[in-house]
Amino acid sequence: MDHVPVYTINMSRPPAERYIELVCDFRERIPHLTELFRDVVIASGLPPKPTTRLARLLLRRLYSHEQTEEIRGISDASGVDMYLLVCLNTLLDLFMGCTSGAARVQKGSAGNRRQTVTRMLHFRTLDWDMDPLREVVVQLNFVNDAHGPVIARSITYVGFVGALTAVRPGLSLSLNFRPYHNDSNSRASNVRFHYHRVLVLLGWRPSISSTLRSILLAPDPSDGRGRLDTISSIKRRLPSVPSTAAYLTFSDGDRTLVMEKDRVNAYTSTSPSFIVITNHDASFDNDPDAASDIGHAKLAVSGMNELAKDSQQRRQCIESKWKTAEAAFRGHGNNASQRDGDAAHAMSVTESQLVEWVDAWPITNESTHYVTIMDPLVGDFVYLKRYLQPAYE
Repeated sequence: MDHVPVYTINMSRPPAERYIELVCDFRERIPHLTELFRDVVIASGLPPKPTTRLARLLLRRLYSHEQTEEIRGISDASGVDMYLLVCLNTLLDLFMGCTSGAARVQKGSAGNRRQTVTRMLHFRTLDWDMDPLREVVVQLNFVNDAHGPVIARSITYVGFVGALTAVRPGLSLSLNFRPYHNDSNSRASNVRFHYHRVLVLLGWRPSISSTLRSILLAPDPSDGRGRLDTISSIKRRLPSVPSTAAYLTFSDGDRTLVMEKDRVNAYTSTSPSFIVITNHDASFDNDPDAASDIGHAKLAVSGMNELAKDSQQRRQCIESKWKTAEAAFRGHGNNASQRDGDAAHAMSVTESQLVEWVDAWPITNESTHYVTIMDPLVGDFVYLKRYLQPAYE
């Protein structure tokens, strides 16, 4: 376990200069990207030398000019080739075994009767087998000018400019890897899906993490008044935005949205109390028999059977903890209040309970890089832990 370094990113500076101080502090550790690229290429069954030559030739930019300039500045300051930073920023969401969700938590009391105040806190663990990246986990605080307030915060890796885990006042978000896409057995669907991936690599379409950064920092493009995205606007707009397959979690403190995102559509679910997503579709748990044949076929195609088993274990574990707490809540005669939707008396747990849940195995495991809990109402992290060494080994 280790403290996460915090850096301020001033968005009023030229994009190429925003990350210079951060990169200088991590200059000795960023070159590990070369080794990671080679490992990913070998794991994919591609020939390393021809693939590297092709990557050097073709991978020169991201879809966003602003983000391209940011990684160009990172490249100049660190000496890491642009193609490696392009790969990091377009492929980092692959192979991550994550747990994301939210639970209603007690946050003090208010009013003459000192009623309990509750809101949803967004929990998230990020698991990956790429151990060198543990050393480059950082917290970024975004500001619009040198002496201005923090407008958003994210937990990320040095060299990565998209959003994987982030929060601002009114919204928190996280991204989980989805090991398959809809219609994985359809040749036409596979062609369209992988064609999109190629376009992302070449910088002709934004990555899903780049899209999430836009939601975090930029006004909703469908809103003529320049307002930031809300849960409602995200649910309405994001499913049809072209992307790779992913599980996305958004919370505003009042309700939490989980999205099983496919290329141009998504299955969504919302909860005001508790919700969780790991690395498999909800249909696997809701109707295992109906999902079994289709699901196993998808996983066989993607080669991710083991990840899905771990995913189900993580989801079932934290769901069982919530159900146990819920049973205790009902045992105190609170059913009526919960049914009536009275927020002051709604089912909730303590913050320390939630911390204990996400810290426990298998939610936190030997592949966990960091675990965090976000408060979207205030736009900050209420709990954050980084693992420089594997936990529970």
